[in-house]
Amino acid sequence: MENNKKNGIKKLNEKNFMPVIWLTLLAIIIWIICPLVHLSKVWRIGLIFFVFNSFIAYEIGHLITLRKASKWWVLLFPAAFAIAVLIHFALYNLLLCIVYLCFELFGLWRDEFYREKK
Repeated sequence: MENNKKNGIKKLNEKNFMPVIWLTLLAIIIWIICPLVHLSKVWRIGLIFFVFNSFIAYEIGHLITLRKASKWWVLLFPAAFAIAVLIHFALYNLLLCIVYLCFELFGLWRDEFYREKK
């Protein structure tokens, strides 16, 4: 039984979209942990929402390009954040969904910014 679970997870991790899901789950876990450890709102918004989540969004965009996943996966992280904002956080944080989408697009276009077209 235990071996079947390990094989199931290995088989699932072979899918090209799984890093996007794992990174999104990592960010969600961090969002849940922050209030539990009584991290102040300033640190939560500044450090977690701006720095950490922007980096995660950039990496998700880059992984979508590397793994050749569907471009629709770009919407998963901002959508998960929008749901978290609607449930728990202040509504002005919805603007960060646009910021995360932009960082994901930067990650998608990472190697194409400075290339000359021939």
